[in-house]
Amino acid sequence: MKKFTFLLIAICFSLSITAQVDRSKAPESGPAPRVHIGEYKSFTLDNGLKVLVVENNKIPKINFSLDIVRDKILEKDKAGYLNIAGELWGKGTENRAPKQLNEEIDFIGANLYTSSESVTISGLSKYKDQMMEILSDIVLHPTFPQEEFDKLIRRTQTALKTSEVSPQAIMENIYKKTLFGDAHPYGDIVTPTTINNITVEDCKNYYQTYIHPNQAILIIVGDITLHEAQKLAEKYLGNWKAGQSPTFTYDVPKQPQGRQVVFSNKDAATQASINVAYPINFKVNSPDALAATVMNQILGGGGFQAKLFKNLRETKGYTYGAYSSLSKSELDGSGAFSASAEVKSNIADSALIEIFNEMQNMVIGNYSQEDLDRVKKTMAGSFSRSLESPSTIASFAYNIERFGLPKDYYTTYLERLDKITKEDVNAAIKKYIHPDNSYILVVNDRGEKKKLEKLATDGTITELDNYGEPLTVSNNVAPNVTPEKVIDAYLKAIGGIEKIKGIKDMSLTSEMNIQGMKLVTDQKYLLDGAKPLYMMEMSMNGAPMQKIVFDGTKAFLSGAGGNQTLEGEKVAELKDQAYPVLEAEYTQLGYQPTLEGVEKVNGKEAYKLKTTLGKAVTYSFYDVENGLKVKAVGSQDGMTQEVLFEDYQPTEYGILMPLLSKTSMQGMPIEIKTTDIKINTGLKAEDFK
Repeated sequence: MKKFTFLLIAICFSLSITAQVDRSKAPESGPAPRVHIGEYKSFTLDNGLKVLVVENNKIPKINFSLDIVRDKILEKDKAGYLNIAGELWGKGTENRAPKQLNEEIDFIGANLYTSSESVTISGLSKYKDQMMEILSDIVLHPTFPQEEFDKLIRRTQTALKTSEVSPQAIMENIYKKTLFGDAHPYGDIVTPTTINNITVEDCKNYYQTYIHPNQAILIIVGDITLHEAQKLAEKYLGNWKAGQSPTFTYDVPKQPQGRQVVFSNKDAATQASINVAYPINFKVNSPDALAATVMNQILGGGGFQAKLFKNLRETKGYTYGAYSSLSKSELDGSGAFSASAEVKSNIADSALIEIFNEMQNMVIGNYSQEDLDRVKKTMAGSFSRSLESPSTIASFAYNIERFGLPKDYYTTYLERLDKITKEDVNAAIKKYIHPDNSYILVVNDRGEKKKLEKLATDGTITELDNYGEPLTVSNNVAPNVTPEKVIDAYLKAIGGIEKIKGIKDMSLTSEMNIQGMKLVTDQKYLLDGAKPLYMMEMSMNGAPMQKIVFDGTKAFLSGAGGNQTLEGEKVAELKDQAYPVLEAEYTQLGYQPTLEGVEKVNGKEAYKLKTTLGKAVTYSFYDVENGLKVKAVGSQDGMTQEVLFEDYQPTEYGILMPLLSKTSMQGMPIEIKTTDIKINTGLKAEDFK
């Protein structure tokens, strides 16, 4: 009876509470919880090596990561040597040649990564002893083999050649040089010259100078106990001798006064890379780091709802995406604000104006409480999801130890995030958003450069080359040099106009290798008629891929995708390809190139001509000394392509032709070698079918 009475009272009380609930309103959120984050454990060896351990026995995997804690290093005229030294560090030891090391790692299914500041190895926990032994061998007994060093240098030089024409790489270079300069480690620019300055001794000296246990943190994450971690660390790294690395200080980068425009040319660019940026004093342990992050998410870091994204993409249709970021730094004043986008080349100035408009809107407080609440909710969800990964706990532990954060920095994250107010965000805006004192960085075709003058406070533009060095475009060519004379010199250099006009037909075979696949291209030209005929056939490893036939008016395309006929604008570019030496036909076709000045190609001066072919713009470069065409840059299907012409050799017919062309495809360098040229062999119209 007693139990029944209590049950009845409980039911009545429950019904009473339910009756008082107003279901027309969403319930108010409760206070943000204090997050329970899996704890890490730590200990320190006698040699000063700090070890952090995050136990996770849910899966039989483990990760060992040794991180070196040192001051930032100014590389100067050997920029890039830290990357080379870091990669070379894991290429062999006194006990293991490079091949043996790779085979042992593969045998246990492990992954190894080295950089100038870390050695990381991961795999199945049952091999933890073997992995720790390999890590210690790399840390204690590296050999930095010359053969592996030479391979890295060659690979880096090849990558640099490709990046020279990449707008993103050019933007990164002018960003570093402009914000931080030559006397700051963040301003180091890797160039072919700096790579050539590096020796294997530089890599060895770096290791001897900076790799010490008392300036390192070993992070162990996975299926392991604290006791096991202590035994492994002591066994394999306990005898590592302590040392002391040099320390460095650098001048604090200065914010610009007014708006300063910095431009770098990308010939025939169909898209412009734009960036509004400047240095700020923003660190991992900045007291307002969380409020500043919220502020940036509202402006441009928060996906589809961010101010920049909605304006430049949805309202204006200028780009697929526009974003802002706040980058942290360990050095005073060396963080950075950045607002960037990729836009159509002819509206770069308009897009920049909209970026400044959104920055100014933040300054005047033109954002809502709804914006603030949305960002806080999104950040809270992202943080909570990140806790599912043990590596997150490890990174939290590292940050606490490395940057001196409070022990409860991450457990109180949601509480602190929940308390962020508009006043906090406004204070962060005042400190970090400076639309009137900004660098405006642009990579675009020089033809669009003048439009940017209105954005600069003083109306001037600083131009840098693709490695961030000051560039002066020389327009001081001799008064008697004209586009026509440049073309005439080229035609004379390859054999003369009479010889070129004597070409009735030509067959040309070339080949290239792409990731182990051999592509062969056969081209045929027939000029002995009212209209030029052209045919191109491409095969891969002997199998036909594509065929294009141009009859002077239409083009016929056939291949794996079927057959189709091209007409109108789509066939205009094929008309130009139908001439083996297009410059000899400029007068007939009505092309009127303009002389843009003199620029260097592969270290030699070349005349730069601009020619409009239909709607496309092409830039051609002709060596000042010998007249030969050394480079061409043009756009096709919204993509910009650059081709270098090398190895001119005489044909049996008597004209010079380049046997090597260098270009890139999706960032990968491609060499096209001409293997056979036949001229005036009696081709007929029926051969072009």
